[in-house]
Amino acid sequence: MAPSRLLFILLSLVVVQTLSLLWWCQLVLSLMLPAALLVLLYAAVEWRRLQLMQGHLSTRERRWFWLPSGGEPREFTFHGELVLWQWLLVINGRDLQGRRLRLVLARDCMSRDDWRRLQVALRFSR
Repeated sequence: MAPSRLLFILLSLVVVQTLSLLWWCQLVLSLMLPAALLVLLYAAVEWRRLQLMQGHLSTRERRWFWLPSGGEPREFTFHGELVLWQWLLVINGRDLQGRRLRLVLARDCMSRDDWRRLQVALRFSR
């Protein structure tokens, strides 16, 4: 999987919309600057999280594995909600050590066939 351009674009649009709303509200400068800084800090954290969404997702014998780029493989189980939309997948899980794992994948992060196979595997895995 590669980082999704669609999710980067959506994040950028949210940041621009939020900063525009702050500007439009004509807040006092002492309120607007911290609010804008908070929005930019949030965007930086989410931008980094989206960049780290690279790796390999695999399954075998009803077990799921996430191998981040340059990291160690993590076996995980589904925990919480699983979002399966045509253009977006959100996988919530916990690895065997109990650490939380959240994968947010958009349609453009992999090939069409891989996307279809992943959706089918996720539908029948629960």
